[in-house]
Amino acid sequence: MKRAIVTTGGTGGHIFPALAVAAELKAMHPGVEILFVGGEGPEGDLARRAGVSFRGLAVRGVLGRGLKAVPAMLRMAWSLVTALGIVRDFRPQVVAGFGGYAGFCPVLAAWMLRVPTAVHEQNSVPGVTNRFLGRVVDKVMVTYPDETHAFPASKVLVTGNPVRPEIAGYVETEPSRVVPKRVLVLGGSQGARAVNRLMVTAWPRLAAEGVELWHQTGSADYESFSQHYRGQAGVRVEPFITDMAGAYAWADLVIGRAGASTLAELACMGKPSLLVPFPHATHDHQRVNASWLEREGAAVVIDEKDLTADLLAGTILGLLGDQNKLLAMGRAARAQAKPDAAGVIARELTRLAA
Repeated sequence: MKRAIVTTGGTGGHIFPALAVAAELKAMHPGVEILFVGGEGPEGDLARRAGVSFRGLAVRGVLGRGLKAVPAMLRMAWSLVTALGIVRDFRPQVVAGFGGYAGFCPVLAAWMLRVPTAVHEQNSVPGVTNRFLGRVVDKVMVTYPDETHAFPASKVLVTGNPVRPEIAGYVETEPSRVVPKRVLVLGGSQGARAVNRLMVTAWPRLAAEGVELWHQTGSADYESFSQHYRGQAGVRVEPFITDMAGAYAWADLVIGRAGASTLAELACMGKPSLLVPFPHATHDHQRVNASWLEREGAAVVIDEKDLTADLLAGTILGLLGDQNKLLAMGRAARAQAKPDAAGVIARELTRLAA
């Protein structure tokens, strides 16, 4: 393979799997040119930081925007024209989309130009972009079995969800501390305000029990929530954690949403978790995602509407006080891991490009 396009945008849950596959393609095909085509979100900076060339599209979501859908549709049309130009100029042998509106136009443009195409769906309930593209692309790769029958069965390949190389390559170790008390709080790359609010309220009770905390607030919430921890020992607060492998390795218990990338990382790292699915996710897909780990005994799931600071603190302390349960949950998580997901996808893209 000499040239390939990966395309997506918006959130880390779409972007990191695409970058993981790009890294695998580079390792598999020395000298291959990878172009990341995305939108106006964080994907540009993240791609360049990973050493991947980037081209941006002025694309916005259309559904659920009311009157704003009209200019969004015009931007989508212009982005398709731009994507056609990018595909013609770059001449990729394959184009792989990883969901989101930013990934729609490049995959459609490639299909129109008869370039081999594929999509990867991270979530248990597919998004509208991949539902449409799944009808026309050559291959549909999925994290979870397609129980909704959203895609033609003949096209579907269950691959798992690609994770960053440093997480995929993590060597499982079990905690050596007799009394585990380290909690990592995540809200995805953009934070989770409800979880942040409950955690700062629960923190005094946790601190009194000797719990150590590493809290990713998201950039929008960092200033308002970090002040609640100022001057207190045993707590680290960041808007965004760059060294996620290090953060997971440090933690005995992870609190977070239930995005597909987070769940894949928890599995690869073998970490027990308390999951609070984002209640407004499309088709409630985070709740469905979380159920995969919950039914395997790897996670405790609490709906946001039922969660209080007291329940949060009590659940955390109950789990931290039962090391055998934590170890069992970690092993159950690890049993669900697919650390070679990026490799499986890269090999399939290589086959399509041949």
